[in-house]
Amino acid sequence: MQSDSGTVFIIDDDADVCQSIKFMVQSVGLAVESFGSAEQFLSSVVDEPHGCLITDIRMLGMSGLQLLKEIVAMNWELPVIVITGFGDIRMAVESFKAGAFTFLEKPYRDQELWDAIVEALAKSKAKQVERGFKQEVKARLGKLTIDETVVLRELLDSTPLKAIATKLNLSLRTIDLRRRSILDKFKVETNIELTKLIVTSGIPLNEI
Repeated sequence: MQSDSGTVFIIDDDADVCQSIKFMVQSVGLAVESFGSAEQFLSSVVDEPHGCLITDIRMLGMSGLQLLKEIVAMNWELPVIVITGFGDIRMAVESFKAGAFTFLEKPYRDQELWDAIVEALAKSKAKQVERGFKQEVKARLGKLTIDETVVLRELLDSTPLKAIATKLNLSLRTIDLRRRSILDKFKVETNIELTKLIVTSGIPLNEI
């Protein structure tokens, strides 16, 4: 079960390590789940998880590095904290290239791991908010008629209303009515606010 802050997922084939980290996370009231292998984690988590993942790099079966690559392949925006007792520069570089959020060598300090968890959860939360905002803007785009979408493209291209009317062979009043309808559906008051909203959402203008 995921809390508002997200769930801390722990993967390590060392049961004592899993239990130690799990106890630390639970002690501050965060949701936590632990797994003895990467395969067990992947088979248990159906939808994209929200929170962060802590994984050992060397495990029986799928390694932490292979798991990182699987997460990237699935387009999961899940910050991954890699821990290992056999760390070296090459392994750290490979982990970061594969998408690791951070890399910690055992023995690490509890505070060091906790700081990494806090930062990872904050990143995950920000991504969730960003994704929700983008979905909301897409939903508003979906409320536009075909004619309004045509006008919207021109507005985003900074085309003056008179020029739009001429280009579409319509009256200026008709274009302005469509513009007003677009602003109303996006819950903004000006063309500048409309453009800022769409650009900030990250939706490519050429996809509108």
